[in-house]
Amino acid sequence: MEEEHDKVKKRSIFLLFSAMLLIISVFTNDLHQQVFHFYLNPPYSDKNYSYGFFFFVIQGWIIFCLIAMDIILIHKSKISGKKRFWLPVIPGIILLAWNIANILRVPIISTIAGDLTAICCLCIAAIFQSCILCGLIPTNSRYFELFQSNGSLDAEITDNTFHRYYYSGNFPKLTEELRECVIANSSIQENGVLIKHIPVKGGHLFWTEDISVLLDQYQDIEEQQEELTERNQLLQMTYQKEAARKKLEEQNRLLNMIQYQTYKQYELLSSYMKKLEQTESREEYDMLLSKIVVVGTYLKRRKNLVLTRYSSQGDSLTMADLKQSLAESCENLKLCRIRAAYYVQDKEKQLQADDILNCYDFFEWLIEQLFDVINSVFFRVTQIDEKLQISVHVMSSTDIHNFLKERPELLIQQEEEQEWFIRCPLS
Repeated sequence: MEEEHDKVKKRSIFLLFSAMLLIISVFTNDLHQQVFHFYLNPPYSDKNYSYGFFFFVIQGWIIFCLIAMDIILIHKSKISGKKRFWLPVIPGIILLAWNIANILRVPIISTIAGDLTAICCLCIAAIFQSCILCGLIPTNSRYFELFQSNGSLDAEITDNTFHRYYYSGNFPKLTEELRECVIANSSIQENGVLIKHIPVKGGHLFWTEDISVLLDQYQDIEEQQEELTERNQLLQMTYQKEAARKKLEEQNRLLNMIQYQTYKQYELLSSYMKKLEQTESREEYDMLLSKIVVVGTYLKRRKNLVLTRYSSQGDSLTMADLKQSLAESCENLKLCRIRAAYYVQDKEKQLQADDILNCYDFFEWLIEQLFDVINSVFFRVTQIDEKLQISVHVMSSTDIHNFLKERPELLIQQEEEQEWFIRCPLS
């Protein structure tokens, strides 16, 4: 392809160069008079001249180009039945005959057709028009039939006043107002048909696209979307109800667990309430109320520890949680005339929730057992070798062994008079 393109380019340059030389020779006729030779001195006259050598060269070049054009067009024509290919030869023969008659100065030629430029242009135009008529030079024709043959497209071409020139298919007749709307919006949809528009030179092109199937699909998608939305809302409501049910079940489970683990304290509160109703002593009444406050504080704080345990990411509690519980219990022990203090090591450290609960449970059990025999208590929680150690110092004038015999694993020592040391292993 590149070699053929180069050959065509070289031939075109050669032909153009040759034509330019001949044209220059005509334009410079006043200098060397090799095309038209005038006999008299200036001013020259059209009546006294003869033809020079270059005139016959130019005539031969024109004849050669016309004959070569006819041969090339006939050779490359793809039209079957080349019966009318002789048609361009007729104007060429007329042009040749006129040139010969003009050179021979035939009188009738100068009278009928004496204008060289006009006759040459007319004959050459006739040659090209004959090539078009017989199909040697292909042109676009039968535009209406061509536009109609495209049956898959419903379209029309109008001028600027919307006068229809060409149309194809079943393009609908549109009102002028609708056409203005289509032009303003580039496209408009009506009755399942999309009407589009593009401007063309001297007018407008309108065409239609049937989008009824797409509209039906879009409507189906909208219906499915509404159905999915309703289903999603139903699932969301079901999920919310299920979550609420599970939350309620979890709350009931935790409450049942807390009641089970603290049923002794509820029984103790029940006994205190009965005694409270029966007592007539003001001092005993106040003491019972104080004990109820201490036990109630334990129930509240232990419930908070359990809820904190199950609301956290893991099954753990911090020493700070234990410290807050001990602080509130020790503060309320003052109502029972018991001085209470505590020490918790490394309060930011996280431990197993069961260990923290066991520490607080032991503190409450110890207080409940020694309510009436101790004056002060110091509760200490430390961690040695990753194990919790509980040690308690209490002040009591009574031997506390009998009160704590439920827990034989406790180490109980009397260090000084009325001072007792208790150690509780948590392993």
